[in-house]
Amino acid sequence: MRVFKEEQRFTQWWLIAIFTIVILGILLNFFSYEKPLQQFSTFSIVSKTIGIIIGVGIFLVKMRTRIDKSGVEVWFSPFRFTRKSFTWKELEKAHTRKYKPVTEYGGWGIRGLNKPKAYNVKGNKGIQLKTRKGRYFLIGTQQPDNVDRVIRRYFNNSEQ
Repeated sequence: MRVFKEEQRFTQWWLIAIFTIVILGILLNFFSYEKPLQQFSTFSIVSKTIGIIIGVGIFLVKMRTRIDKSGVEVWFSPFRFTRKSFTWKELEKAHTRKYKPVTEYGGWGIRGLNKPKAYNVKGNKGIQLKTRKGRYFLIGTQQPDNVDRVIRRYFNNSEQ
């Protein structure tokens, strides 16, 4: 395998259930017969609309990972500002491992602001990177075997 590409979405059943309940609650509150729409303040309407947009939007976000001859790249699409790139020469270590998302990183998503960072969406398998500057970065993956093949191909050859 020369290029590894992976797309992941937030598709956990419990996350879908939580957001469905929240969105239904907001919509029921909007359209309840006891409170006509005119009684809601502008702030209330805007905040509820933002809640619905975030609730639906979380399921449109994709975490994309690409590993090729130039290095490792990950980002949350459509947010290009989340892009992280590592060349093979920047990395001291690269390997897959099991991890504990909640206890090690506090959950899923973009985690670890001033400490070891992680981009993950689901599961407990990831690509552990350590830069030559001593910084750690973990990228969640659902395909650790394919990642291992690509890392062996490029990372081990770049060390020579």
